[in-house]
Amino acid sequence: YVNGQPHIGHAYSGLLCDALARWLRIRGEQVLFSTGTDEHGAKVEQAARDAGASSVLEFCDGISGRFKELFQRLNCANDAFIRTTDAKHKE
Repeated sequence: YVNGQPHIGHAYSGLLCDALARWLRIRGEQVLFSTGTDEHGAKVEQAARDAGASSVLEFCDGISGRFKELFQRLNCANDAFIRTTDAKHKE
């Protein structure tokens, strides 16, 4: 959820998934490593209100960007970064 800033737990789980995806790729397995942010729910709405954001989407844009940056800085080899507010996700 994007109701708070990324923290060490997000880094930990991202790195574990990245290591597994890389290992499976080395073994010749087909892997789709997707990660992203779940931007729905009352906690996200409350966090946006508490932060003084003009909309939930504005709040999610900022926090989601931080999550995406975290995985890039950790050099995670994810194939996709999915936001539940993306039009493609809603299809």
